[in-house]
Amino acid sequence: MEDDPKKHLIDAVAVLMKPLARLLISNGVTHGDVTDVLKDVFVDSVIRHFDSSPKINRSQIAVMTGLTRKEVKRVIDRAITEGTPHRVMSRLERVLSGWHNDPTYAGPYGVPLDLPYESDKGGPSFSQLVRTYGSDMSPKATLEELKRGGSVEDMGGLVKVLRREFHPAALSLELITRLGEVAHKFLSTATHNVEKKKQGDGYFDRVVYAENGCTDDVIGRFDQYIRDKGQSFLEDLDRWFAANEPLNKKNEARKETGLYMVHYVEAPGERSSLAELLRERGVVSD
Repeated sequence: MEDDPKKHLIDAVAVLMKPLARLLISNGVTHGDVTDVLKDVFVDSVIRHFDSSPKINRSQIAVMTGLTRKEVKRVIDRAITEGTPHRVMSRLERVLSGWHNDPTYAGPYGVPLDLPYESDKGGPSFSQLVRTYGSDMSPKATLEELKRGGSVEDMGGLVKVLRREFHPAALSLELITRLGEVAHKFLSTATHNVEKKKQGDGYFDRVVYAENGCTDDVIGRFDQYIRDKGQSFLEDLDRWFAANEPLNKKNEARKETGLYMVHYVEAPGERSSLAELLRERGVVSD
């Protein structure tokens, strides 16, 4: 049926999976690998959002996910055995943000200080910064990652910050981790806005685009324009968060929030269906 939300949701999943499938295949990830992950995610979602019973109801999970009870048990057992995935990317960003916003590590005009790796006199140091904002990350490993991403420079005794954002190397573990985190943030907002109960309940979600597309030269110009303007705007937001930090109530639970901006470029035909692709290739049914 044309108005069936389930059918439209499945079609939407097919569209959002296209660029991800290309990345997975090019890096040797198979359908079976992703199938196991999807089982984990479906079980996680039922437990997190639909099962409020004191004891996890495996029968209910099986019914809602379409998995067998044996598969549900396998997913839960594997999750308990493997533990929590290690998250690095957000911690590196928090270290850089703290360096720019915390008066302990910045000068009177908000200029980040050049920090000694360790301080014998109890003053601010890079190691202290990492312990404050990097959770359990090693200061040495953090320094190496930030140097590799071009965010800091080791000046022989002092560490100088070069920029407030972290740029991981192409196909680095940090960049792959970022893919999942960025997609999660975007899809969380999109899902919330689809499920909103009334007009005005949704979060900010806007897009601007060239009506008739652009050539590569204009796309390059646009990329540079939004890099300059976007970075300036994001730094303003970073300062806004720092200025409004005292307004957070101490005994109230906190949620992660922020703004993600991305320059997208989509080639003609990237969203076409498999049926349309097969017709273009001249494939007909036997």
